[in-house]
Amino acid sequence: MKRITSYQALWKSLENQGHFWFTYADGEQERTADLDAKNFQMILEMLGTQKPIFADRTTSTVELHGEVSQKRLTVLLKDAP
Repeated sequence: MKRITSYQALWKSLENQGHFWFTYADGEQERTADLDAKNFQMILEMLGTQKPIFADRTTSTVELHGEVSQKRLTVLLKDAP
């Protein structure tokens, strides 16, 4: 995992899949594997934050670092299956 400073997202509607290009803090750029609609949307939602973001293009993994407020944590736990 490396910290990313920017990203580009490409959705291919005819193929119903998309991918991301991550630019890491060290300047390296890498493309993720193709993702289905659900995973693509989930990553887009995670990227829409001001918290530090780390990513690994080999697994299409995105990780956020930050604190969750107690109120938000309660809502998340309440909605969990």
